[in-house]
Amino acid sequence: MATDPALGPVRLLGSGRLARKVATNRSDQPVFIDAEGQTCCSHGERAPSIQAWLTAERKDAAFKRPSLCDCQNIDGLLTTYEAAKAPWPSSGESLFQLLGTMGAREIKNNTRPQRLAFMTHTGCELWIQPTGTLVCQHGNTRKLLNKMKRDSATVNFRSRKVQKCSCTLSVPRRNGTIFSPPSKKACVRAS
Repeated sequence: MATDPALGPVRLLGSGRLARKVATNRSDQPVFIDAEGQTCCSHGERAPSIQAWLTAERKDAAFKRPSLCDCQNIDGLLTTYEAAKAPWPSSGESLFQLLGTMGAREIKNNTRPQRLAFMTHTGCELWIQPTGTLVCQHGNTRKLLNKMKRDSATVNFRSRKVQKCSCTLSVPRRNGTIFSPPSKKACVRAS
């Protein structure tokens, strides 16, 4: 059991998990603790997922991970860390506000501000607006992007400011992420 490390600042990792750096493993990679107290790699993936992917890759060379994670071991992820209880962002704070306090890049599309949440495993950037709406970097929602893909030649929009693009929005749906909060059953079991 590792002893009381200093926790780093809150970061939003590639899987959509909020986490703080707790240690550096023997492979010189950072180890994080997420808001649920679970260890994860710098991409926000937990040891069981990484181990399952490594096993699948050994069995099938064509296997593609559904994540940005390219970790080749689970060094440091099976260690229990006694981390001081540090405050996590309040549950009343919106993701847009949280990203602002973490220094996320901000741009404006059609006078609407949006902040970069993260880059997904498919290579698309996921942005969020103050209302909590997920958009591509051009300010288009998933519904609008799907409409563009159906019939890109004849699609008309109410606003001329809509920028046509070929972006896709794929949101990671892992348990414990900002897009899929833990279920009440999991909270009861953990108590």
